[in-house]
Amino acid sequence: MFASAKARLDEALEAVYREFDAPTPAMIEGCPCCIETRGVDVLLNTPLREITGQQIWRYVSGVFLTIGSETDFRYFLPRILELSAYDPGSANDAEIVIGKLGLANWKGWRQSERFATERFLDAWFAWTAADELAHADDGPIGWQTESLLCGAARAGVSLERWSPTLRSKYAEPLLVGLRERFASGLSSFWDDAPKGRAELASILSDSPSDGPISTATLH
Repeated sequence: MFASAKARLDEALEAVYREFDAPTPAMIEGCPCCIETRGVDVLLNTPLREITGQQIWRYVSGVFLTIGSETDFRYFLPRILELSAYDPGSANDAEIVIGKLGLANWKGWRQSERFATERFLDAWFAWTAADELAHADDGPIGWQTESLLCGAARAGVSLERWSPTLRSKYAEPLLVGLRERFASGLSSFWDDAPKGRAELASILSDSPSDGPISTATLH
């Protein structure tokens, strides 16, 4: 299951790279003090797939707030998603990364771009859930999945699309972990997505289903 989830994520990532392929932006706009501190020159002079999490961290944090535009965000998006999913230790948290889609007006993008983005989010969720469940015996789980769910909610993605996974018997340890996190205090970023928070509460209030998990959900 873990290997198939990884293969699905790999395929979805390459689709995002193809869909958002574009020339390197000539410049990135922003307030002068932010341009000087966010390593813009490095981003524009490094091949997209070679940009590191450390190099793009500050850009992601500030994009649409003090620096950047939809044009440069769309250019960097494949690498931002790749680093966030594959190397989360060197990237911005998922609730920040995915939440930026809402600021980018992503629901107004071309249908093929939206589809590629949604396909990647689905694969990222499947990969994250499978990864956490694989380590369920090591201790509490759920924080990675919560981060992704929070980002999706901030971007206006309905969490119900992933409820079959969370409500399945297979994912019961993950559901338990999320319930514990919900009770002890979720990320403050949920304040930006009250509708998503309500959706999550509804999902967590239901008991896991007795049926087997769909192979299309986590694979």
